[in-house]
Amino acid sequence: MNSLPSEIIACILSRLPIRTIVICKHVCKRWLDILSAPEFAKCHLSLSNPGLITHQFEEEDLWKVIEFEDVLELQNHDLHYNLVKKFDPRSFITSPDARIVIEGSVDGFLFLRDFSTRLDSLYICNPITREYIALPQPKFVVQNAYNSHYGFGLSSISGQYKVIWNNYHETRSCSNLQGNSVECLVYTLGTGSWRSVALGDPIQTLRSSMGVFLNGNLHWLAQDFNGHHLISCFDLETEIFEPFSPLPPYPRIFPDSRSLVVLQDCLCLCEYSTWDTIVIWMMKDYRVNESWSQQYVIPIMFRTTCETMYPIKVFKDGDILILWEDFELFFYSNKSKSTQKVDAFEMVHYSGWTEATLHTSSFVSLKSFCVENVGIF
Repeated sequence: MNSLPSEIIACILSRLPIRTIVICKHVCKRWLDILSAPEFAKCHLSLSNPGLITHQFEEEDLWKVIEFEDVLELQNHDLHYNLVKKFDPRSFITSPDARIVIEGSVDGFLFLRDFSTRLDSLYICNPITREYIALPQPKFVVQNAYNSHYGFGLSSISGQYKVIWNNYHETRSCSNLQGNSVECLVYTLGTGSWRSVALGDPIQTLRSSMGVFLNGNLHWLAQDFNGHHLISCFDLETEIFEPFSPLPPYPRIFPDSRSLVVLQDCLCLCEYSTWDTIVIWMMKDYRVNESWSQQYVIPIMFRTTCETMYPIKVFKDGDILILWEDFELFFYSNKSKSTQKVDAFEMVHYSGWTEATLHTSSFVSLKSFCVENVGIF
C-alpha cells in the first residue's frame, strides 16, 4: 500500500463502509491526510449509495444513520442493515423544548427544523463530520405565520445548495381578515442571508410540508385558490415557480392522505384507493403528464385510519420500504404481496413520532462554505 499513489489509495478506501473509513483514519498519518482531503470527500460521495436516517421522539431524541444492502434475493431485510452511528441534534439545538423534524437531505447534508419557538429555527448539519450551521432568522419574515413549508436542494448548473421557506399568513386590518398572503424566501449556503423571490401567478397554497427534491427542482403537493389540485415546482437554478398539471387520475377518496415522493429517480404520488389499499403512481418521464402510470397497488394488512403513507425505497427484489405516517416502518413484499413491520432499527412501536428518510452519508465538510459559522457537535 505504501508504494501506491495517494489517488489510488483514496479510490480504494472510498469504496469501504463509513465506519471502516473512520477506523482507517487511525492507521497512519498518510491515510489520515488522504481521508481528510476534500478530494476524497468528493470521490466518496460520487460512489455512495443512499442509506437511511431514522428519528424517534420519546423522552430523548434517537437519531440513527443506517446503511443497507440492496441486492437480489434478500431472505430477510432485517439482516441487511448496518448502524453507522447515533447522534442527538439537541447537542447543538439548545432550545429547552426543542421539537426537531427533518425537512430534507442532500449530499450528506441534513436540513432540520425546530418548531418549538415562535419563529422556526433552521439548521444544516452533517452527522458524519459532526458539523452544523444555524441559519440566521430572516429579518423581514412575518412573525405570526400560520403555515410554513420548506425545501432543500441543489441547483442543477451552479451547484449551489439552497433552502426554501414558503411562508403563509393572514392579512388583517382593524381585526378583520382581509385574505391570505404568501412570501417565498431563499437561503443559499455560503451567502449568510435570506432573499425574497417572486411567487409567480397564480399563487398556490402548498399542501405538504417537505419539498421533494428531483432533477434540480423542489416539488410540493398544492391546491390553487380555485380548488384545483396540482404539483408546485420550484426551479432552484432560475428560482421560478411553475405548476405541474394535471395530477394522475386517482379517485381522490382521501385527498388529505396523499404523499409526494421520489422512487427509482421518478416523481411518485401515493394515495388510498380504498380503506385498506394504497396505490403508487409514477411519472416515468419527468414533466410529461401523459407518463403517469399506476405502478404499485399495495394492500395494507394492519388497521389504519387512512394515515399518510410515505414510500421510501424500492429494492432490487421489488420490496418497498414504507413509512406509516409517524408511527413506524414496514415492508411490502412483492413476492408474497403482503406487508411486514420492520424490526431492524430497534425502534419502539407506536411512540407517536417516527421519521425516516433516505440519506447519503458523506465526508463533505460544511466548512467549504466560507461565510458560514460552522460549529462542531
